[in-house]
Amino acid sequence: MLNEANESEQKVNQQSKFKRYGNWALVTGASSGIGLEFARQLASHGMNLVLVARRGDVLAALAQELTREFSVEAKFISRDLAGEGAVEKLFQDLSGIEIGLVVMSAGMETTGHFTKVSLDRHIQLERLNIDVPMRMARLFGEAMVTRRRGALIFVSSVFGYQVVPILANYAASKAYILSLGEALNVEMKPHGVDVLVLSPGLTDTDMPAQMPINFGKMPITTSSPKAVVRIALRALGKKATVVPGLINKFYAWENRLIPRGYPVKLFGFLIKNAFDKTRRDELLHENTRR
Repeated sequence: MLNEANESEQKVNQQSKFKRYGNWALVTGASSGIGLEFARQLASHGMNLVLVARRGDVLAALAQELTREFSVEAKFISRDLAGEGAVEKLFQDLSGIEIGLVVMSAGMETTGHFTKVSLDRHIQLERLNIDVPMRMARLFGEAMVTRRRGALIFVSSVFGYQVVPILANYAASKAYILSLGEALNVEMKPHGVDVLVLSPGLTDTDMPAQMPINFGKMPITTSSPKAVVRIALRALGKKATVVPGLINKFYAWENRLIPRGYPVKLFGFLIKNAFDKTRRDELLHENTRR
């Protein structure tokens, strides 16, 4: 009975924590992986949700599931946020709702030698991984600063702390998110807005599963989306950044303790050893057919 009482009290405290931002949360990339788990856990804490991703059928089913299971409101918007003016239109479409918490988890990767990946795909990554969260933070962040309450969660990567050959543009995009989020944490905190950068390591989602990398050849461990999101939500309002997992923390901070060139060479060796060119060619062929 005592354990049940403690769990109930913790749940009430968590609900109060998120409710201080308002009643509505916006989650991008909500159709799968970390974004989906953010949606589920925020709904379990009583937050109403706006779910954004490209797959409308998946979002519709998820919205119904969350409403039924957690008795919250859940709206969905099917949209490619990398499209011209997509973020501005999203902000306008939601002008009638006070969005108190924004989770920016939509993203993509480009694996391969930099000059072998198409320029269009590099540009698409830059738009989705860098431009979209910057625009969202600017628009929704201003509204939060004006209200003097709110929260932004950026999803970076442990690779954002590194220079990673074969994943050069992806790692660089996550480094931008890490830098932006850490700066905004300082800028916005005095105005009642909490900013957190979540930098997961290898996580059991669709993205790494579709990458031409054999992660089994690398000295890393896999985390579940549930654990990653739980750690992030606990850190919100307390920290500027959070890296789930002990070994991930080591990778994140090693290049701040030793000369930068050594971890670059280390990750270059590890990724090159795990890079599966055959799988890369299969994925390129599949994408071409689509």
